[in-house]
Amino acid sequence: MKIREFINKATDNWPVKAACVLLALCLYIFYTLSMQEKRSFTVPLRIKSVSGIAPAGHYPSTVKITLKGKTEDIASIRENEISAYLSLDYLSKDGTYSIPVLVDLPQQALLLDTMEVMVYPKEVKLKVEEQISGFVNVKPLINGEVAYGYEIKKVTLKPETVEIYGPRSMVLNCNRVQTKGIFVKNAETTFETQVDIESPGAFLKLKDSQKVSATVEIAAIFSEKKFSNVSIGFSGLSDDFEVSPQSFADIQLAGSLAELEKFVPPYGTLYVDCSSIEKTGTYELPIIVSVPEKFTVKSLSKQKITLNVKRVSKNGEFEEKLNDEINPIIPESKPEKTENNSGDI
Repeated sequence: MKIREFINKATDNWPVKAACVLLALCLYIFYTLSMQEKRSFTVPLRIKSVSGIAPAGHYPSTVKITLKGKTEDIASIRENEISAYLSLDYLSKDGTYSIPVLVDLPQQALLLDTMEVMVYPKEVKLKVEEQISGFVNVKPLINGEVAYGYEIKKVTLKPETVEIYGPRSMVLNCNRVQTKGIFVKNAETTFETQVDIESPGAFLKLKDSQKVSATVEIAAIFSEKKFSNVSIGFSGLSDDFEVSPQSFADIQLAGSLAELEKFVPPYGTLYVDCSSIEKTGTYELPIIVSVPEKFTVKSLSKQKITLNVKRVSKNGEFEEKLNDEINPIIPESKPEKTENNSGDI
């Protein structure tokens, strides 16, 4: 009898009672959801491998990790405490594999049963190969131009080779690595510097030092230049005489390009020694060349000149004018380099 009364009471006006139960359930679910929070992080994707296997193909640089749980639990976790990685430790040979993305969380998050962790993508398709090492040459990268008139003769690197490691196929196909830029702008002398090595690639790594010592040998460019119509002076001529005609010659010099470009032959570069002339007449005398020691005389258009020597009449202004124009002053100091061109040059 009691059971029947209970059933009658339970079923009495049941639509209303069912609606109340459903409403209570909805309120519970809403309350539970309101107490939870969802938070997403984008973190770098790393590779972990101690088995001698290395990645040989591209993979995502980052993954998205979403944490879902109580608000206070989510708020206690910082982004730098979360990491994601692909483990290659269980792989033993070359191939392409679908590898799950693994997530590292802080210790307090692992103790929370209500924490839900989602990662995207869940797995990564990756080509892997055996990891090997090898030695490759280092090549210099030169930035800029040396000073005008100079050139780079040689660049020496120490060490000349470095050890790299990575996937077998990439190590075998790599025959050199390159330094970062060695700046030589306007350099005129040899110098030494320390320079970094550029990364050999996304999958190859340098095993030891990231720097090499670079010695850049810089030297002057040597060239030749012709100087035309250089005036020929007269040295040691007595004030009692005058010579004619005024003469010119062409001279070819060799030396540093930069020095040759700015050199202008001064008066007296070419001259004849007239100190032996004691009377009027016609004389054939050798041309003497006086140039700085940094230059070498390659050729002279004529080796001797013929002079007509006449006596000067003593006549005030006329004599002074002749002395100024016909008898140029040759510097008393010893020329840097003097060549008597009585023979061939």
